[in-house]
Amino acid sequence: MNLIISTIASFFISFNAYASGVTLNGTDSITVDINNHTKTLKFDTVINGYSVKCSGDKIILWGKPKIINEGNPQDTNVILVDLEHRYKKIEKSVSEGVFSIDFVKGKDLAYIGTNQGLFLNLANGNLKPVGSEFDPTDDNNFETCKKNGSWEFNRYP
Repeated sequence: MNLIISTIASFFISFNAYASGVTLNGTDSITVDINNHTKTLKFDTVINGYSVKCSGDKIILWGKPKIINEGNPQDTNVILVDLEHRYKKIEKSVSEGVFSIDFVKGKDLAYIGTNQGLFLNLANGNLKPVGSEFDPTDDNNFETCKKNGSWEFNRYP
């Protein structure tokens, strides 16, 4: 019986995707330490920042595309990396600069700090504008936790 319980417990522990550390490599890749394994992720984006969700299972990065869109040079890539689902990446482009990313408390959303503000759905990557009912200056709207120092990076704070 103890063997069965310990086998089941180790199964859940070993498949719990949780970033214990993130390292920026140059300007276009990160290395994620997860369950004593490392995985390097490379992007077609010059990374200006990233933030890890308090649960450690999602990372959102933002930055400028390596190949500039001449029609809109202000474009910024926002990339959601889901560590629980084999490093699944969802990449979106926004037509303005991104200043920060914050995870909304109690919801599967992240707030993208642009001039107008956007919500990124963490389940499907859809973007939607922030309505007037949401106050991005109220810290109570965002998750709080003691994050590993490597979980946040902002080239232009």
